[in-house]
This record gives sequence, C-alpha cells and structure tokens, in this order.
Amino acid sequence: MDISFKGFRNTGIGVDINKESKQILKGNLLFKRPKYVHLTLSTTLNDEGEKDLSTFGEILRKFPNDCQKNTIIFHYDKYFVESLNKTKKEFWLNYRPLVLNDANLPIFSKLSQLFSKLSKTPDSELKMGEKYLDSFDCKSNFSYFAKGDAKKILQEIHNPENVRKSAKDMCDEFQKIMIDYFNS
Repeated sequence: MDISFKGFRNTGIGVDINKESKQILKGNLLFKRPKYVHLTLSTTLNDEGEKDLSTFGEILRKFPNDCQKNTIIFHYDKYFVESLNKTKKEFWLNYRPLVLNDANLPIFSKLSQLFSKLSKTPDSELKMGEKYLDSFDCKSNFSYFAKGDAKKILQEIHNPENVRKSAKDMCDEFQKIMIDYFNS
C-alpha cells in the first residue's frame, strides 16, 4: 500500500506527567521523584502539499538531525526543583540543547507554528509508514516511553487524536513560555 504524505509523516507526540512529587524506595535508598512534565515530538517533514520542509526547514538548518534526515525531534521538560524552590524548563531539539534566548526566538516561533498546525491536522494527513511503528527510528525517538507494552504505547503516541490534543497543549504552553520570556 502506498501512502501519500502531505508535508509531514510518522508524527507522534508523547507526554508523561507526574502531577505530584513522590518518594520512591529502592533497596535501602530513598529517592524523590519531582513533579514534572516531559513531552517528545517527532515528525519527518517533506515538501509535498504545503511544503512543510521549506516552511519549517529553518529548524533543521540550525539544529540538524544527524541520524534521521528531515526529522524534527523536540523534547520539553518542565520540573520543580525543591532546592531552588522554582520550576525549571528545558528544551532539546534533535538531541541538542535549545536555549530560550533572543537568537533562538525564530526557532521557538517555528516550533509554535508547527504545534499549531499539528493541532488542526485531520486524521487523513497524520499517517505513518507501514512499518514505522516497528522501526528503530520510532523506538529510539520515543525511548523515554518504553515502559510496559511498547507497541501499545507507540500506537497511542501516534494516534491522531492524541497528536492533536498534545500539540494544542504545547501551543498553550509555548504561549505562556513566550509571555514569561518577554516579561522577564
């Protein structure tokens, strides 16, 4: 079966949330798992249809993906640090740190546009290659989520409804991040 991809393919968004800090006992050691949110987006861009590779190519030019050409892998971590009594946010793009500063504002803007577009994309355009879920690329892009039944988790991460909801949530988060940045 030949699938026509328009702009992007193999798009998945995984989100892991720990709403409360937790004490974890392993052997005789006590660990504290902080309150956090972890998000991973992976999508491969192309220029079919709406020319998403050209539109979002700036991201790949500044943060190239050395392993998967034309693929954006974005990680976002938000966690509470008790010793500092504050919430920290970290961004990674194609396994490189993405610092929120004036020089990187165009990248954050493009990422926000990409999340906005994904939040409105119909099921028919959120397709995967036939063997993508079983591929090394898929498993490595979402290795953080490899707990339990990996195949089932990967199907959920690539479910169009979940992609749209998580993309919308990240759009809202980006809006808050930008407001905080410009107000600081």
